[in-house]
Amino acid sequence: MNAQLFVAEGTFGVLDSGDIPIDTADWSNGLAAPKSHGAIILTGIHTGDVQVTAEPLDTPPPAGDTTTWEEIVETSVHCPSGQLLVESLDLGPADELPNLATAGPVGTACASTHTAAPPTPTAPTPNPSSDTC
Repeated sequence: MNAQLFVAEGTFGVLDSGDIPIDTADWSNGLAAPKSHGAIILTGIHTGDVQVTAEPLDTPPPAGDTTTWEEIVETSVHCPSGQLLVESLDLGPADELPNLATAGPVGTACASTHTAAPPTPTAPTPNPSSDTC
């Protein structure tokens, strides 16, 4: 399932009942910061919309083509409430995305986070008729 999600300060959450215990975040892997419950996900932009895909699975995801991803990180996410939602830290849950804790209150689950590099911008073509240098 996909959704467009607003991010500010370069982050969004996979949050346990909307809690953001930011002081417990472990920033050691660079992309996903697990917390005492839930996680903060870093994005490649400071402020704006990002495309997020989230799918709850009962088993580990199948090995796939890793060449399209700039970075892949797996981390443990603690979810004692059974409500693990993808959320904009400013606007709240993405209604289009499912609860990722399909088994209810599970304690700890594994989250696999993938990030794709934005398209490389094309340099403008100089105008040959321009009189400027």
